[in-house]
Amino acid sequence: MKFSAFCLTLLVCMLLLPSYALGAESPSGINLYMNEKKLVSNEVQPRIVSGNTIVPVRIIVEEIGAKVSWDETTRKVTIVKNDVNIELVIDSKTALIKGKKESLEVAPVIEKGNTMLPLRFIGQFLGIEFKWDSLTTSVHMFKKDDSDSKPVTGPIDDEENHDHGEVTPPKPPTTGTGTGTKTPDSSVHLLTSIELSDKDLVVNAKDGSLVPTIMKLSNPNRIVFDFPNTTLDDSLQKLLVNNAGELPSKHPLVQKVRFSNFTDNPATVRIILDLKGTADYHAQPTKLPNQWTASIGEHQLTVVIDAGHGDQDPGALSITGRHEKDFTLATAKKVESLLLQDKRIAVLMTRSDDTFIPLDDRVSFANNNLADLFLSIHGNSAKATISGTETYYNRPESMAFANVIHKNVVAAAGFADRKVRQADFRVITKTTMPAVLVEVGYLSNKNDESAMYKEAFQDKVAASIAAAIKEYLNLK
Repeated sequence: MKFSAFCLTLLVCMLLLPSYALGAESPSGINLYMNEKKLVSNEVQPRIVSGNTIVPVRIIVEEIGAKVSWDETTRKVTIVKNDVNIELVIDSKTALIKGKKESLEVAPVIEKGNTMLPLRFIGQFLGIEFKWDSLTTSVHMFKKDDSDSKPVTGPIDDEENHDHGEVTPPKPPTTGTGTGTKTPDSSVHLLTSIELSDKDLVVNAKDGSLVPTIMKLSNPNRIVFDFPNTTLDDSLQKLLVNNAGELPSKHPLVQKVRFSNFTDNPATVRIILDLKGTADYHAQPTKLPNQWTASIGEHQLTVVIDAGHGDQDPGALSITGRHEKDFTLATAKKVESLLLQDKRIAVLMTRSDDTFIPLDDRVSFANNNLADLFLSIHGNSAKATISGTETYYNRPESMAFANVIHKNVVAAAGFADRKVRQADFRVITKTTMPAVLVEVGYLSNKNDESAMYKEAFQDKVAASIAAAIKEYLNLK
């Protein structure tokens, strides 16, 4: 495939933007982190080819201060960082490292104008350490100091995707004081106890506050708690076998508790509740700043309501100069309030104020919480003469939900019926539950817009959405 010089220049300047690791229709992808900062690519996402993770070149090199250039004539990519010079040719498995030939398991390729390179090969010569987290399908990369920039052994490939990686990831070498001991880090807090009663999970630390990152995962069902800036104290360390510990469970919904020092850099303790079926967690207030508590209970039907846009992303500008983000948030909060009146439904909001949430974070939020439904609320914009309500879905399993939402919102709004449509909006493509995006009306249309910012109209539309969700969930 031939590309113009302009396109190939853009390739070097903006190689970001995802699809999915194993193809466009895959429900989940490979996440990349550099020093625990999530790297986002918006067109071509990292994927696995012949056991090797390939990534858009820009997503890595710009994070480590390297320079990349492209020679259209020879189809050659050159990466330079300090005294390291890497030359790769598209579709060739031979590379030059400082002028010396090296073999690649996977050749570089161009996809959608993006140069895709094997992560392991590039990283090992640019001083990057890797960890593969099979539980979250993530590659965690850590930049080494330039003075310590040398090849790193330990490939990032599909062969490392073993179940034990949930609690015992491969550990990178630790830098010491010259005596073989690791320098203490005063910002890391000792986690002193992990207790699961018949109701609650209680985690205590010697000092410092505990604010975990939490994921709900299925097949098998489990809840994962990652506590950053923590490490296990001696009493818990003694319970580890190959860096994995287990505790018995007194909880009727939990089979067992697993824990480990998941990473050293940054220090993170991981706690996993292996569930007997499905369950939910709810963080509980505590009087102790160095304690964290969550109740573990029966699974509730969980609905994610997504107010489109926010903060620096205002969305469409209405015909009178108002912002789409204000309409979507007001309506979403009304939906939330109505659904919370039914104790059978747990409602999660992607945003509850004027905050910007990236699209991939909205998707991850819904997926990680194993939501049962996802609904994104929007206002449309086009020619001033166009009016009406449209409802979008992507995957076939979302069509029935889209039909129910559309029927109810069209009746409530009273605008023209512009039908249920299929589209590739990110939040309804990458979510793993039935997901729908509703364009309530056109902010560019005088009649639609004048109604959409009235509270009575928003109340009516919100009630129709809440009713549609309960209808779809068969909640009488």
